[in-house]
Amino acid sequence: MLEREIELLAQLLEEFGALRFPPGWYDREPGGTSLVTLATTLTGCTVAALDGPLADRHREHLRQRRALLADLLPAVAADTYATSYFVTLYRMAVLAEEVDDRRAAEVN
Repeated sequence: MLEREIELLAQLLEEFGALRFPPGWYDREPGGTSLVTLATTLTGCTVAALDGPLADRHREHLRQRRALLADLLPAVAADTYATSYFVTLYRMAVLAEEVDDRRAAEVN
């Protein structure tokens, strides 16, 4: 099961990598949050989760940033492309958490 989730995460990361950051959102900071930085951070966490269990502080960083993105999704709802982009990023972060949690459970 974990192997399949890892494959799905890698596929989702590849698909996300082909997406362009939503035009018009580079300078917007809903809730004072840079969406560019948030997307970059969550993508980096996803790549790290593919490589193996995250350190506790990185796992918490992923969870906090994923939760922050969930709170910010309504701010992009009027833009169809931005919604698709950020929902894909959110799904990827959720799956990265699941993969990391399973890996961590196997180690313990």
